[in-house]
Amino acid sequence: MTATNGWVAEDYAKVNAPHLRTALAALSLAGDALEQGGAFAEIGCGTGDIARVAAERGFEVWASDASQSMVDATRQRCAGLPVRVEVCPAERLDLPEDRFTVVHSSWVLHWVTEVERPLRRMARALRPGGHLVLQWTGAHPRGQGPGMFGILRQVAGSPKWRDLLAEARPAMREYPADEVAARLTAAGLDLVHYDPELAHPLSAKGPGPTLADLPDLRERYKLAGFATQAAALGERADEFVDEVLTTMIEAGQVDPHHARTVARRPG
Repeated sequence: MTATNGWVAEDYAKVNAPHLRTALAALSLAGDALEQGGAFAEIGCGTGDIARVAAERGFEVWASDASQSMVDATRQRCAGLPVRVEVCPAERLDLPEDRFTVVHSSWVLHWVTEVERPLRRMARALRPGGHLVLQWTGAHPRGQGPGMFGILRQVAGSPKWRDLLAEARPAMREYPADEVAARLTAAGLDLVHYDPELAHPLSAKGPGPTLADLPDLRERYKLAGFATQAAALGERADEFVDEVLTTMIEAGQVDPHHARTVARRPG
């Protein structure tokens, strides 16, 4: 469930449980697709939890992730099951057409540099009646200005950090939910479920975090969204993460804007 090559499986596993629960919840919205068997594509396989679930339900699974560490973890978790896994960033997807009963990708799109081609390739990989299940972060409308990821890029690009992060530029991007939905319908899919403001276990609605929450937030983001930058900065990682989070809190941009969409290929 991550598509950045900076992720380490051991670290990701520490924060993965809520993401796994949301992935299973999203897949449950694909009608009886999980009972049909066939072929299952897992884009951004993370540590292999969903790939294993699909294989144990009788699917032949093709799984990919941009992180070698994640691919290795998936191979280990899915040993002995019909799961083929390889290193492949979402931008380079080359899925066979008309093949998959389910194509699933949770918490990956916001790591992708552009989504037009990956979404089109996911859509055409579905067999008639197949379902595409997507969840991602940074789905807020463009009119709301820079969100969390935009602020992260601004801080990372400031004179203080720019040179130190020359080899670890933030990769995350915002993709509004309505734009993703429009791309799916343009690719010939029917929307089965559309939730542009998905509540997530890590970001329940209510009072947002304050500066008093920085210690807990820092550790979470060092393992998750800012892992690549934290690794590059070493001893200064806490300083950078605190500056990003403080800027977000002061700007009132602490809502990750998660979204969920399930689409079906007619037929």
